[in-house]
Amino acid sequence: MPILGLLESDVLYPDLIDDYASYGSMVRKNLAALDKHLEFRHYRIQEGEFPSNLDECDAYLITGSKTGVYDNEPWLEPLAQWIKHAYTHKAKLLGICFGHQMLAHCLGGHASQSHKGWGVGNHMTNIKHLPIWLNDDSNAYQLIYSHKDQVESLPPKGKVLASSDFCEYAAWYIGDQVLSFQGHPEFTPEYFCRLLERRRDDVGSDLLDQALASIDQPNDSDKILRWMIEFIHI
Repeated sequence: MPILGLLESDVLYPDLIDDYASYGSMVRKNLAALDKHLEFRHYRIQEGEFPSNLDECDAYLITGSKTGVYDNEPWLEPLAQWIKHAYTHKAKLLGICFGHQMLAHCLGGHASQSHKGWGVGNHMTNIKHLPIWLNDDSNAYQLIYSHKDQVESLPPKGKVLASSDFCEYAAWYIGDQVLSFQGHPEFTPEYFCRLLERRRDDVGSDLLDQALASIDQPNDSDKILRWMIEFIHI
């Protein structure tokens, strides 16, 4: 059975840990519900815990984080070096939010805080190019977003998968080796509300209220999770 390595890039706020454990645990719960054949390993990269060998897992996913790619955290450089090593040695890599940005940033693109401000809520994203390995004919998807950083340019081999007016590189890929999403297929509406209310002053009340009003709309998180599963099984 395929093994997915979950590179935990954050620790949740204390009041959320009992209910949600970690971003990796949220991803694991949702993927496992759709694919009983997947196995998982967790790596606490903020504590210096990385795979000792790339063969430990069949694919690796870098989770979201409060940290930005431009911050001065001591674990960012080891993560950057690991990403470059893993990519060079043909490991399959997935990214969500911070992971999405970090993959682009490390592989020759660029990510930074966006001049557009926060992207929050349940947003529609238009599909530009589907990978040839992906068995889907969709032209758009809707997903929960929570970010003020964005990918500003793709790596040389990167190809845009999905885009919106607000987020040009909402999803991107490199062949059958890298698959990356700015949105959060692992988020539930409840988690989004509990997370974002504490950021009201930073996000702005009007924008946050709009986001909260959108959050109970249907979204395509299962679709994106199934794309990830298809990618892992290639």
